[in-house]
Amino acid sequence: MEINTISSNAPTPPSTTPAVSTPAKPKETFPKQDTVTLSGAALAKSLKQSGMSAAQIAQRMHLDIKTVDQYLGIATNAVTTPTMPSTAAPQVKQAS
Repeated sequence: MEINTISSNAPTPPSTTPAVSTPAKPKETFPKQDTVTLSGAALAKSLKQSGMSAAQIAQRMHLDIKTVDQYLGIATNAVTTPTMPSTAAPQVKQAS
């Protein structure tokens, strides 16, 4: 019968099974606060409800005022040049 003793100074034989490395899990990142992305129309309506004018909203959103008007459902009338009344000027008779 053979007895093997383990000595603390004896080197340990190398392991024959390869070490299995597990991939590191990606660290999950969460926003500090809940976030919501609004469409342009929804943002314009929200700003309007907070008391801003259409011009202020257009400036803040870097949009044309006509676009903001469309978002808010504001009807814009086409600008027309005023026309002169169709009545003819009275004719002056010259004395003969």
